Amino acid sequence: MEIKVFGRPSCQVCKQAIEKIGYFLDKWKYTEQVPVNYFDMDTMDGLAEGAFYEVSDIPTVVLEYKKEELDRWVKRPPLSKELKPHLDKAFKGAAGPEEED
Repeated sequence: MEIKVFGRPSCQVCKQAIEKIGYFLDKWKYTEQVPVNYFDMDTMDGLAEGAFYEVSDIPTVVLEYKKEELDRWVKRPPLSKELKPHLDKAFKGAAGPEEED
């Protein structure tokens, strides 16, 4: 499980998205299991990764599990009710953390 955040340093909503996701992961005790990776769309590496994920606006938040995109939020961070079911299913459901990529 991985969360990818695509944004720019000058974007306040991007910063809020990272903070909000971090807060949720800490609150639900998933900080250790779910890395959050930020991609700066003002850099070549960020643009390359953004092109691969077809990012057209910022912030874009992509949730991946086993290299497959589960969900995506564009121009806003995910709401807790949108994010938590994915995490619970992956870590408390049949998949379990031992199968995580």
